[in-house]
Amino acid sequence: MHMPGLIPLLIVLALAFLLFSRPGRISNLMEDLGKGIRGFRKGLSDPQDPQPPAETPRQVQDQAEQRQRDNAQN
Repeated sequence: MHMPGLIPLLIVLALAFLLFSRPGRISNLMEDLGKGIRGFRKGLSDPQDPQPPAETPRQVQDQAEQRQRDNAQN
């Protein structure tokens, strides 16, 4: 059987250290994961009611047109 190299072993050890170095770290990760899954399911089950925009978006004037108007006024 093939033994893993030094680099993959160091990566696994570093990840294990990060996960188990603080108490409650894994429970916080699982809680966040559960909240994400709940939010995803809620988003799928809720009917989407698209709301119309509060006001119609204004169109941006072309800068060339604006310059022509400014020059015509002067």
